Amino acid sequence: MTADPTHTRLICIPRVLEVGAGALHRVADLLRRADFPLASVMVVCGEGPSHRFATVVAEAIEERGGHASIRSGFLGSHGEARVLGDLAEAMGVTLFIAVGGGRVIDIAKLAALHAGLDVVSVPTSIANDGVCSPIASLKDATGTNRSTASRMPAAVILDTDVAASAPVQTIRAGLGDLLSNLTALKDWQLADRRDHDSYDGYAALIAEGAARPLLAAPGVQARETIEMLAKGLILSGLAMATSGTSRPCSGAEHLISHSLDLLLGRRARLHGEQVALGTIVACEAHGYLRDEMREVFGRCGLPTNPSHLGLPPATLVQAVLDAPSTRPDRYTVLDEVVGSPEAVRDLLMRAFPQSAHEFTLEGLDEHIGS
Repeated sequence: MTADPTHTRLICIPRVLEVGAGALHRVADLLRRADFPLASVMVVCGEGPSHRFATVVAEAIEERGGHASIRSGFLGSHGEARVLGDLAEAMGVTLFIAVGGGRVIDIAKLAALHAGLDVVSVPTSIANDGVCSPIASLKDATGTNRSTASRMPAAVILDTDVAASAPVQTIRAGLGDLLSNLTALKDWQLADRRDHDSYDGYAALIAEGAARPLLAAPGVQARETIEMLAKGLILSGLAMATSGTSRPCSGAEHLISHSLDLLLGRRARLHGEQVALGTIVACEAHGYLRDEMREVFGRCGLPTNPSHLGLPPATLVQAVLDAPSTRPDRYTVLDEVVGSPEAVRDLLMRAFPQSAHEFTLEGLDEHIGS
């Protein structure tokens, strides 16, 4: 399938983009210089370290003649975002600023969409590509994560010193999420060949350019890695905004992670960690970057085996079996290689040869979620 050559593309991109050490302390000045309305700013944050960073931002806005109120304590649901949007309208809020991790940013992006306001993304961790994307992944009424369209950030200000101070696990998760672009693009090309989707070479170029340099990441806490990761996650968000879909950054590996979320519930691991494990599976299914991905995961401490996430092999077998059903409209390599428990077992034995003997189908149901 090919795109209509007469189609005009409109792309929303941030008016302000700042990535670097000390950027947190420049938020107010950057926004004022770009004429953002600071008369009544709602700063959305978490209750941990991000609350302290949010206070820095709010105080700076007050010092420059604006007004800022802080809201925190969110669990990460669509309902909370709607309530926050309604509250912002009632209070006459002029701008949202999200200071925190992915959950906080997604809450603010969706609330801003409900309220018809701009939102500024000030990430305090780089665990996923939601820092600059028009998509929010939040829990629905059943407690299941559901992705939906949200407001694209009008500004992204990322302090690399702040991101580096977050738990190293969050940096690993960000690496896993970003590197998965490379297999997601393979799935997108496959879907295009099978007439299930239309591949967008421009968006794909951005997504691949964001991820491929990280194959040479020297280590998870290296300053070079953190800067490449921060910029790469922002570019991933722009790739999604360009294409109008999460396709450039989400394929089979994300479906496996969604499936693990459903199986594990509260015991699910960080999104990027689960995606990393799914990426190993997707690399094997595509016959693409198998050695390169294992090498960089090994250097950076990402999982290269289900045991690294405490997952029984049977749980991963079930997750891969169920993965296509988590999003039936998204055609991936799993639609071609996952036809039976035996096929999944064989795929996982190839993907994780060091534990191949553990992938049996005996007592599969009894082991799920154990």
